[in-house]
Amino acid sequence: MRKLIILKSLVDFVWIVTCIPMLLLMAFFTAYMFIDPYALDIVFDKMTFSDIASNTIKQIFGLLYIVVVSLSIYCLFIFRKTLRYFQKVKPFHLDVIRNFYKIGYLLSGIGVFGSLLFFIARLVSQGQFKINLGLSPFILLVCLGLFFMILSEVFKVAKQAKEENELTV
Repeated sequence: MRKLIILKSLVDFVWIVTCIPMLLLMAFFTAYMFIDPYALDIVFDKMTFSDIASNTIKQIFGLLYIVVVSLSIYCLFIFRKTLRYFQKVKPFHLDVIRNFYKIGYLLSGIGVFGSLLFFIARLVSQGQFKINLGLSPFILLVCLGLFFMILSEVFKVAKQAKEENELTV
């Protein structure tokens, strides 16, 4: 139980210190990048986009980047909600199973979409058709997403076994 308290405390700390300010900054930045397109140079350096890339392309990729980050923050929010069920000693609640599946689905989508976004950005801005087959954060996100989906299935089977066990008594 002590490990659960430490995990919940760390997740809450990350949520308060990182995610809430990040949401506010992203809301401000979403509006500001259309007012001053050169503000995107803060996010995208010279390696990502060359000087010849138009501001419209940078704005589109900026919006897509904001969507990916927002979905990541939403995954952490769902994980926080799931940890509350564990603190209430309800690990087999239906919401826990749904939340694990939703987190897995979103993380896998973020991994695939982020990888495609990075590939297309390199193709559009630098004209390089380069596929990275090594270890990348996007592959790790897909693996983590698949792990959460498997965890959801394991909890579903465990819930059914628990219910069958309670009926036989």
